[in-house]
Amino acid sequence: MRIFAAVGLMVTVTLLFQPWALAESKMISLTESTDSGEREEEARKVFDDLAEKMTKAREAHYKPLQVAREKGLSGKELDKIELDPELEPIKVVGPEMMKAIQKYAGTAAALEACDQMLGMAGRSKDQSWMVEKVVGVLRTDYIEDPELLQVVRYAYYGSDCSAMLDFLRTVVSDSPHRKVQAASCYSLAKMLGKKEETRKDGLAMLRKVETQFGDVSVRGDRVYGDLVKGDLFEMENLQVGCVAPEIIGKEISGKLMQLSAFRGKVVLLDFWGDW
Repeated sequence: MRIFAAVGLMVTVTLLFQPWALAESKMISLTESTDSGEREEEARKVFDDLAEKMTKAREAHYKPLQVAREKGLSGKELDKIELDPELEPIKVVGPEMMKAIQKYAGTAAALEACDQMLGMAGRSKDQSWMVEKVVGVLRTDYIEDPELLQVVRYAYYGSDCSAMLDFLRTVVSDSPHRKVQAASCYSLAKMLGKKEETRKDGLAMLRKVETQFGDVSVRGDRVYGDLVKGDLFEMENLQVGCVAPEIIGKEISGKLMQLSAFRGKVVLLDFWGDW
């Protein structure tokens, strides 16, 4: 009887406890969700304000060119105008934006700001320290985020400093999302392929994209397996010191022309578009 009584007591206590525990769990979850939403909203406002500051800083930096254009100066005269490097937007607003990124790390707004910072730092000299700070945040707070794709997809247009290269390698190995891995691998390959001393590694990474991520979509129906074909040809055949590939076409007169007929002579190839 004592055993049954004890069991009955335990069941009663458990039944009485469960609804309360469930309610507390829901309340905690709701509170966390609310806090997260408020933090995201706060971050969005901060970065919107910083975007305005960045726009004003950009206007101030390029003002001498704007004034010169309004005066009707020629293209050659415009080329002579030197802009103040200390007024570069990345230098004026960058440090404040970096602090905001660190404060709101983990939010979607901060991730977008990271992408903007990498783009600006890549176009500015002596800003590798900022790249290091940004990728530090990305590595810590966004490595498993599928939206990291927006940052790594066109990373090859930005800085190719060692911090960025190491980060892309980390994403390739640690991201749980194949699209993010594929984009990182492709960007890393393009960066390594730019320099003669790392071109061999770039080719190896392109082969990796082709074999491991060839079926991954780039955009729409296009996959990385199709995209890398042109890059592989360029990296293997269109570098300084390579024999130019054959070009066959017609002259304006309609006469057949082929590049190999001029071998041994100095040839200027002018590639242009009519747009």
